[in-house]
Amino acid sequence: MATNFPASLDTLTNPSATDTLDSPPHDEQHADANDAIEALQAKVGVDGSAVTTSIDYQLNTGYRYHSTVYFTSSGSFTKASYPWLRAIKASVVGAGGGGGTRTTGAGSGGAGGSTSIKFITDIAGLSASETVTVGAGGSGNAAGTGNAVGADGTDSSFAGVVGAGGNGAEVLGVSGGLAQSGSGGDIQILGADGHNGGGLTADDAGGNGGSSHWGGGGRGGRASASPQDGLNANSYGGGGGGCHDDGASGDGGDGIVVLELFA
Repeated sequence: MATNFPASLDTLTNPSATDTLDSPPHDEQHADANDAIEALQAKVGVDGSAVTTSIDYQLNTGYRYHSTVYFTSSGSFTKASYPWLRAIKASVVGAGGGGGTRTTGAGSGGAGGSTSIKFITDIAGLSASETVTVGAGGSGNAAGTGNAVGADGTDSSFAGVVGAGGNGAEVLGVSGGLAQSGSGGDIQILGADGHNGGGLTADDAGGNGGSSHWGGGGRGGRASASPQDGLNANSYGGGGGGCHDDGASGDGGDGIVVLELFA
């Protein structure tokens, strides 16, 4: 009989120990088995098959998600640890800026870090040990510091993909920190600018820290009490909150590098 595979499974008859060569016919059994083997080989496909219905073609022309590696601190990505690796989706998030302080009135918030995302298929072009840099959040200021800016968040990077750190809060005009654009990605997602402090009087609230692609910044100090601190960022890359009336300002959140690995 001709094989039914791959449309359906074959039902092949096994000979018993007492069967003669013509019951069932020996030549027909060999032909049936050969047809089934050839159909199975065609379905699987040879190495580098160009037959679009073969399993080999389907496995090797697309990418299959395998696992994710998270870097919350700087380190290195060792390519030999993933011998099956064919592509990486890299999401690189810069650190947030620190909040600002003012002696009287409202400090402004730091900017959120920006995110760069790239789908990397040139695995051979990566170094054997690729450096991963995770940006550090910009620090705010201690209570009683007076009129002071927040520190800038620093950049995160992987294989030429850079997530920019957000600027710390400014003092002049109680302006919030400005988000910066990353580079090297297929897309860049800008963090949010820090919120401006409410003003220069004792009734004004501190500005909130800018959000990143990963979540919000720290809340600014409220005007309900004096002094009141701005809060640290709530997320990777979020900006720190500005203070109210000479309180402390919040720190920006550290960056993160997320590598989604595909076979």
